[in-house]
Amino acid sequence: MALLAGCSAPREESSTAQQRPANFPAAIYAKPNLQRSLYQLDSASSMVQIKVLRGGAMAKFGHDHIVASRDIQGYLLLGDNNACRADFYADINNLIVDDPVLRDRANLLTTPSEKDIAGTKTNMLISLQAEKFPFVQLQSLDCSGALDGQPVTTSISLHGVIQEQQLTMTVARPNTNSVVISGSFAILQTDFGIEPFSVFNGLLRVKDRLEISYQLVARRQ
Repeated sequence: MALLAGCSAPREESSTAQQRPANFPAAIYAKPNLQRSLYQLDSASSMVQIKVLRGGAMAKFGHDHIVASRDIQGYLLLGDNNACRADFYADINNLIVDDPVLRDRANLLTTPSEKDIAGTKTNMLISLQAEKFPFVQLQSLDCSGALDGQPVTTSISLHGVIQEQQLTMTVARPNTNSVVISGSFAILQTDFGIEPFSVFNGLLRVKDRLEISYQLVARRQ
């Protein structure tokens, strides 16, 4: 669990995140007067799931996949008068492909082999150019509407491209020290300059549309 240390600045993120994005606004969340309004993501309790579906004329020979991140990092600010800001990120290299429990929950119809899964992750990292663009980032400079069930303007940075989306999410406050944010949305890989993986001249391919669901838990001390 990643919580706040002392009264001046948040701790470093978990060791699974070797570094943060170069443009991550860490200084904003390190101000000493923010303790009462600053929440840090609890990576151990948070998860993002991405459903990657097969397409093309030969789709029956392929597999659908579940890709997950359990290494989401970042902060949420909830100030006076419903002021709200959020900055989250995840290391693409730490994405988990086809966790068997998640596949069962998603009721996927095929069963890829370990070799299939390893190949899927390799192809995914190549398509995302993970070595050059290792992080996916989400930022909302004003997420106050989420507290009332309203859509929130969110910037999504992936593959060196930033796109804005209006995301509708559910915000729960199980206690005074925790916030749970959940929801779902979809993106098109081509909107971020990503060419969906394909073979046999596109007869077997990954669909452009990715279905994403998430549950993020943020805590303060």
